[in-house]
Amino acid sequence: MKFEISTKPLTDIKAQSLIVGLFEDGQLTETEVALDMATKGLLSELAADKTFFSKENDVIRFHRPDGLNVSELIVVGLGKIENFDDTVFEKAFQTALAATPSQHVAVSVLDWLAVGRTVEWTVMHMARLALTQHEPIKLEKVNENSPRKVTLLVNKNTETVKDAFYLGEAIGHAVNEAKYLGNLPPNVCTPSYLGEVAKSYKKLKGVTVTVHDEKAIEKIGMHAFLAVARGSEVKPRFIELHYAGGKKNDAPICFVGKGITFDAGGICLKAKQRIAEMKYDMCGAATVLAVFHACASMKLPLNIIALIPACENLPDGNAYRPADVIDTLAGLTVEIANTDAEGRLVMCDAMTYSARFEPEALIDVATLTGAVGTALGDHFTGLFVNDPMLCGTLETAADVAIDPVWTLPFNGAHFKSRLKSNIADCANTGPAGGAGASVAATFLAQFVPEDTSWAHLDIAATAYVGGKLPHSTGRPVGLLLTWLHQMAHARA
Repeated sequence: MKFEISTKPLTDIKAQSLIVGLFEDGQLTETEVALDMATKGLLSELAADKTFFSKENDVIRFHRPDGLNVSELIVVGLGKIENFDDTVFEKAFQTALAATPSQHVAVSVLDWLAVGRTVEWTVMHMARLALTQHEPIKLEKVNENSPRKVTLLVNKNTETVKDAFYLGEAIGHAVNEAKYLGNLPPNVCTPSYLGEVAKSYKKLKGVTVTVHDEKAIEKIGMHAFLAVARGSEVKPRFIELHYAGGKKNDAPICFVGKGITFDAGGICLKAKQRIAEMKYDMCGAATVLAVFHACASMKLPLNIIALIPACENLPDGNAYRPADVIDTLAGLTVEIANTDAEGRLVMCDAMTYSARFEPEALIDVATLTGAVGTALGDHFTGLFVNDPMLCGTLETAADVAIDPVWTLPFNGAHFKSRLKSNIADCANTGPAGGAGASVAATFLAQFVPEDTSWAHLDIAATAYVGGKLPHSTGRPVGLLLTWLHQMAHARA
């Protein structure tokens, strides 16, 4: 897909389709008044026509309208102006794009400003939405072979507008990549496959990639990770990526992504109703890979490290068992209360490994607990964070990205008590029904490098949509790329 930012008036734009938003009260924007005059009152006549109410997502098409240089004019209802928020904006714009097969579409940005949002914000999300409208995503969309062109019409094409557009475009590409990886079947998207995806980034400037095999993982001492992997004939991989975009001595930002490419639950086998959806247990890895790829492609002035422990969790004669005690890279011993609480075991070793890089911040992304969905539903990603400043910047980025998070408690005496073990330093999970997402975050907190700002994103309820037509959502790619973009600007 190609994009163009133009300052031409609506009446001068040459495109196959021109998209206009119309509010339910019939009040025309400044640009729409000019368009109405050129079309001899077409919009004002439509606004007065009670057969078109301009309710949310109502669409009407006019072929070859007089006074315009376009083949068709598409008018989409935006509902009541006082109700026009981020959600209505997203749905209406997606509806408008889907309403026409035209290869060249133009839209006036100023007609779509939600309350409190800027031209830059709107440009960013129009680029993102145009790129991510296909579901499920196919490889040709990831590779951007679409011949479609979208022209965004603004009053002034400033540097801030251009910057916002490039961010939205980068988010769109990265979301598509994460969605595509998440949707792949588990016999294709294996740990080795994820390693090959990571290796493909080596062509980008400043990127180095190491894919550690089973022997290397053993040599590192990641015994918790290997314990989870033991039940599968598919060999684990520990994927390590470095991007040197910042100054040589700048501490890196480190991401850890959970890469369980299929999670049957191990010996504690999952219920059959949703076991097929457990191919999505690597969506943390997909997010981290896509975000890393985007940062390197954008040439952000940051040093970034991505760590991905990738394996399967299956039942087998060699699989780890409930009541086993295993070692971790940090030296702590863990009693296995439930083999289906495997994500935290692979993550804890990777988080301990990150300490050797002395990261400025550590962010882990994992489909960690079903409990987070019980607490928050499927709208908010669970956020657990040990640093108020990091919390604030992530929450700000989440608002800008329309990728919402909700901060939850962890690490208090109550949560720690649920991880006590009589025979090990801790158990890998607590009793059922007791704040499972917070208990899991408390477990991970033991493995955060000392004095490191850390955030844990539990995406179990937001990374994919289940049911009859399950699919990956690509969250929280938008949040993390927006946050990194803001970090880069803060250092400029």
